[in-house]
Amino acid sequence: MKSFSEFVAIVEFLVKHQGKEVEAALREAQVPVHLTDQIRSYLTGPVEIGRAGLLLKQQTLRLCEPLTDDRPQPYTAGFRAYLLDERKWNRSIVETLEHTSLDLVCRLPKPGSPSEFQQRGLAIGYIQSGKTAAMAALMARAADQGYKLFIVLAGLMNDLRSQTQRRLDQEIAGTSESPTHDAPYVVHDPSAEKWSRLTNSGLVGDFRAGTHNDLNPMTPKIAVIKKNVKVLERFTHWLGKSPVPLGQLPALVIDDEADQASINTNYGRFDDDGEEIDPSKTNKAIRDLLHALPKCVYVGFTATPFANVLIDAEAATDLYPRDFIAALPEPVDYFGPRQLFGLGMSATELTPEPKETPALDVIRFIPVEQLDVLDALMPGGECPPILSQALLAFVLSSSARLARGHDRHHFTMFVHPSQSISEHTTFASVIGDEIQLLRVAVGRAKQFPDVLKRARRLWDDDFARLTESLPEAEAHATDFDTVWKFAKGVVESLEVKVLNYHSDDQLDYSDPPKRYIVVGGNRLSRGLTLEGLSVSFFTRDTNYYDTLLQMGRWFGYRPGYVDLTRIFVEERMADQFADLARVELELRADIAKYARQPDPPTPLELMPKIRSHPSLAVTSRLKMGAGRAVNISFQNTDQQTVSFPIGDKSALRRNEEAAKGLVKGLGRPNITISKEGMHIWKDVESIGIIDFVNSYTFSKDAAVVNRENLSNYIRRQNAKGELRSWDVVIPRGNPDRDPYHWASDVIARRVMRSPTTKNSIRVLSSPGDIAGWKKSTGRTGHDPQVGCLILYAIDKTSGMPKKAFFASPTEATDIIGLVLVFPESHTNVTVEYVSQQNL
Repeated sequence: MKSFSEFVAIVEFLVKHQGKEVEAALREAQVPVHLTDQIRSYLTGPVEIGRAGLLLKQQTLRLCEPLTDDRPQPYTAGFRAYLLDERKWNRSIVETLEHTSLDLVCRLPKPGSPSEFQQRGLAIGYIQSGKTAAMAALMARAADQGYKLFIVLAGLMNDLRSQTQRRLDQEIAGTSESPTHDAPYVVHDPSAEKWSRLTNSGLVGDFRAGTHNDLNPMTPKIAVIKKNVKVLERFTHWLGKSPVPLGQLPALVIDDEADQASINTNYGRFDDDGEEIDPSKTNKAIRDLLHALPKCVYVGFTATPFANVLIDAEAATDLYPRDFIAALPEPVDYFGPRQLFGLGMSATELTPEPKETPALDVIRFIPVEQLDVLDALMPGGECPPILSQALLAFVLSSSARLARGHDRHHFTMFVHPSQSISEHTTFASVIGDEIQLLRVAVGRAKQFPDVLKRARRLWDDDFARLTESLPEAEAHATDFDTVWKFAKGVVESLEVKVLNYHSDDQLDYSDPPKRYIVVGGNRLSRGLTLEGLSVSFFTRDTNYYDTLLQMGRWFGYRPGYVDLTRIFVEERMADQFADLARVELELRADIAKYARQPDPPTPLELMPKIRSHPSLAVTSRLKMGAGRAVNISFQNTDQQTVSFPIGDKSALRRNEEAAKGLVKGLGRPNITISKEGMHIWKDVESIGIIDFVNSYTFSKDAAVVNRENLSNYIRRQNAKGELRSWDVVIPRGNPDRDPYHWASDVIARRVMRSPTTKNSIRVLSSPGDIAGWKKSTGRTGHDPQVGCLILYAIDKTSGMPKKAFFASPTEATDIIGLVLVFPESHTNVTVEYVSQQNL
């Protein structure tokens, strides 16, 4: 029997010298099952930063080159030693990170160039995948090359900026204003110039003039600042008064989460000479900072680069990555949208169906009827069953991790119900009450047999079933009684934290290990790391690629407990995550394809393309820049209006008039199931549907389901001989609501829809209405000739009195909502993209 070291040597030889993947090498070396995890961890570790595929603009400036042995690299050497000796990262991971940072730094101009330079680049990573380590590695490399000023734009919030500063203090600067005993710091060679910190790690440690004044051109300097207009302007003004010529301070500006706040949301404003004017304030402040520095490279880091690649490439002063784009490959052992939700949409030449295992079975759907219960949640109310199940799942997951020896690790549960601050408080209150009940029940098990029964059933039917199905089941299989012994300690240590703009709660992931249930909104949506995240409960809704992906805080690494993770979402949202897994894969494949060519195009020529989605927009309209949608397709989907022009009463009344005019013009229904619905008119000509859509006022927030997209798609399909016939349907509605008169002889009930914001709802269509139309008409949805329009009257008292959906019931107007059911198409076979270029 070979030893562990012998197996490691064999596997390393197969990987490094024969080019085999780690998994293939493990099989070929015939590594025993009990050593597989250890060797895999040794070789790949918990964090992997892959080598970058790079697209480079043709340069006239000399670029940095790999430093030879006679040129010291103290900062890179110190960073390497820190990762190996203090963080205990595996050698193969550190080597990969070094290769990646070397690839990146060799795309930067030599800092000692006599010429001034302004460069723009973009590094595309993965959500929660070790992005800060990649930034730190690049900074160490650039410091060894001679760059002197390092500015990190670290999000919008103090806690995220502080978190980033602490990491860079430990990994790059090697010091802090208040170093803690439990955090090791990098140690550089004594001959190397010490780093000067222009900002501190505290929550109020952002840049303030007069606090730090070191602009010595001999020492490297680091400033971690928020993307806040006043802070950016203050810092730029301070640089402008420098006693040292700024040309002696070649600068690297790293924009963390570069698609957030940095994008010009005032795009399209030009003067009579065609020059861009009046960019948005944060974007202008970043541009001003860059141009204050004679020698400056700007590198944006993000996992959702959609808005970045749509910045107008012809706007010379903006932040389009004209000089290089680095697409980092997917790390080993990373769990992203594809691994968790699978691949949605259809395959294309960019992404043929991969040969891989199915999506990991950790998604648990929130039933539609439970969404209404969650929306109606009140302080002091009973915890909804699905939320109670998620909380119990977190207790079991945490208990199982303790049974596996993870007692020195942090455990976190994540609850993101909406943007509404009042809802965060409500959820936290209800969760706190439920946790208190669990504490009593776990401590007095005989008096609460139902809780013990629920827990045992959840463990045996869910957790144990999944764990036993995985290859590592032998190492992790644990019976319920063993797990439950840890439950009392878990529930007693749980803390509920609320993270939003109005909350003072903070997450402190230092010793002793924390057991957090974190409820919040936008503060949880970007950058902030939730240590030991195992259970996520997510009902927040959005219409945009970047927002949805960034809100998936559950992406990342789950070493030793991936089978204990659970993600509670509604089924529709799970489908969207699967679709975006395809979109993301295609964007990376598109960039990699260009990079592999012998003479790759520059990013100015590349104009990456992003696949369109039938119900999600790539990014908000304000961040679309020069991007434009090409051939929006709705085939085989149902499109719903879920946002409405609430503030425009005349628009709401015009929508009522338009809908009633349509119904009146249709005459008597062909099918009426009962006098209160459903009513069905068959074979309505498409021109009538187009006219109605054109007369309907959509919300300005309707990025996809709007007048232009819908009417243009129907016209385009009409020209191909499809969608020429439509059924119009008015369902029965809610039986307990007042009747709504669509016409003198057409009556149905209104529907109630709980608002999620002041002008939007979650879902419009009622379960069974589309199926009821098909059953009543014999339609299948497969006939490309026939579409369906379903009309709803949303009761003006929806959301009252808890939520301010309308100003008041007496002044409010009922809202007309639309659902358009589009069939399969035999002609619309192209895949639609968003891009700056003509596709």
